[in-house]
Amino acid sequence: MSFGQFEGFFVDTCVLLPKPLDAVTKACDKFLKEHASKCIVSSSIKKEGLDLIERAYASVVQYFQSTLKPYLIAKGVTELTKNDGILLADFFTEQKAQFRKLPYKRSNIQYELINTIENYTALSLHSLGNEQIPLDVFLGAITAELAIAKREMGASFRGLRCEDIKPRNSVISAVVLGTLMTNSDDAYHLASALEFQFSINKWVIFVTTDQKDILDKAPELEEMFLKCSQPEWAPDYHAGLTRRKAPVEHMKDCKPYTARQQRMVDALSNIAMT
Repeated sequence: MSFGQFEGFFVDTCVLLPKPLDAVTKACDKFLKEHASKCIVSSSIKKEGLDLIERAYASVVQYFQSTLKPYLIAKGVTELTKNDGILLADFFTEQKAQFRKLPYKRSNIQYELINTIENYTALSLHSLGNEQIPLDVFLGAITAELAIAKREMGASFRGLRCEDIKPRNSVISAVVLGTLMTNSDDAYHLASALEFQFSINKWVIFVTTDQKDILDKAPELEEMFLKCSQPEWAPDYHAGLTRRKAPVEHMKDCKPYTARQQRMVDALSNIAMT
């Protein structure tokens, strides 16, 4: 019999991307700072996160290249000076309102990139003195600044331990049916955590800020042997798991199984129960 078998925290995409609320950002940053050595991202989560960053970057670049230059030219501006601040402030106010209507809103990446452009623009104008910047040169500088911001966002995914996991369809189906989950990406991520947990016979905790799609279903997922938690409480649940039998032994001790558990046991049978 083995106890204290804990492998790490499976970190969801939303924990690593820019957040819409400061309180959530602080909680995630604190968790990652204190527990980075125990954090794991699955290959599917890493791919999803980097894809979201790339799509947001491409849409922001395209959007601002197609709107900023025509806006300034229409105002008679072909070179920027320190006196153009109010003009650009009005532009960003209007464009941020318009940008909220664009797709790919699952994270706060777009708004973070827009703020990067706006802050860079303001700092650049305020440092001009009596100089002038040709409009095309300035647009090129904005694109370069956005590329830096994109790399910095992606660094959080590249800096953590990544496990290449391809969960079998039976495990994904067990998650979907057991929770009535409609988000196929989330089901895949959760199934990856389960398959990894039972393949190495050590506990993991799936850490997320996704209330609607995952945390609201945490009781059902725990019934199916996967603990999910907000970043704030994940270390507390970790302490509890270290006092529990290892996953395979724990699963065997849960008989008689509920319908959810039986479905998961059947899905994991070739991994954990042989």
